[in-house]
Amino acid sequence: MRPAIALLLFPALLAADTATLKDGTFLRGRIERIVDGRLEMKVPLLGDAVHRIPLDSVESFAVDDEVRLSDGGPVRRGRVSAVGGRAVASGSSESVPLDARTELWRDAVTRPHEVLPVRKWTAQADLDVSGRSGATTGSGFSAGFMARGESAEDVITAGVRTIRTTAGTQIAADDLHAQLSYETNPAEVAFWYLRTDTGYDHARQVDFLTVNTFGLGFRVFQDPLGKLDLRTGVGHRYETYMSELQPTLSAPSADLGLLFVRDFGWVEWNTQIAAVPSLESWNDYYVRHETSLGVLRGQGPLSVRLGVTHDLRGNPVPPQVRLGTAYFMRLVYAWK
Repeated sequence: MRPAIALLLFPALLAADTATLKDGTFLRGRIERIVDGRLEMKVPLLGDAVHRIPLDSVESFAVDDEVRLSDGGPVRRGRVSAVGGRAVASGSSESVPLDARTELWRDAVTRPHEVLPVRKWTAQADLDVSGRSGATTGSGFSAGFMARGESAEDVITAGVRTIRTTAGTQIAADDLHAQLSYETNPAEVAFWYLRTDTGYDHARQVDFLTVNTFGLGFRVFQDPLGKLDLRTGVGHRYETYMSELQPTLSAPSADLGLLFVRDFGWVEWNTQIAAVPSLESWNDYYVRHETSLGVLRGQGPLSVRLGVTHDLRGNPVPPQVRLGTAYFMRLVYAWK
């Protein structure tokens, strides 16, 4: 290679950021920022000008050094990559959509939009029809509501779900769970959390229950299409029962959890597991599991989820069985 040509190409060889457009064009240079739905990039082989590329024309991109990424909520720091219309920073918990709200910048003083909401809220309501076996047998419905508020420092999630199942003319299940959780560092690998789960479960002869825990969570992996979170902590479990012969439970407990989310394009997989074993007797525990598949997902607020839930108890109230199973088809309405 001639020296003059090598000197000409040297800046391009050093540049580490890349972008691939939907028409197949491949660019190598320096991504300066994303603002107002456009990716701003310098490409040495095309001169010193900043090229402003609409995000809907970008197939994928990668930034090789640390930048800042946000969609109006938490600020994520790290190397950023994007594919399939979503971007993620290394070490962050969740991806963000590539749309008009997306911001990417290099230095704190150069953030495109300085005026941001204190907390960004999203919410969803759902209604499903379900069949149940195990602790009870029958068919019925459940309804739920969930709100999630994100800021740069923390995440607050609140939700409530009620379940009612009938077997013939008898009520087979009449359950309610209200949950509240708080997490720090929403864009980091490790985070502290607090959570509470309060309600009743008449299918299990539980008149009142409450579990209050705190601990440390870890985001094992994440990419633009999903993540895996693990949770471990300690707390206290309290239950009273419908039978006066059953003594009240009040005991310290451990708290173990898993959250797995993956978008496969045609379907979104979501699995949540919460295990609460007693620290006084490891045989006394309960495990709640839900796996669902998001299907029929369009651009609007409505979607459909098909799933299964399990409720496993190590020491159920007689004559209840250890494992209860429910199958559901859930209509979800989400908004921001």
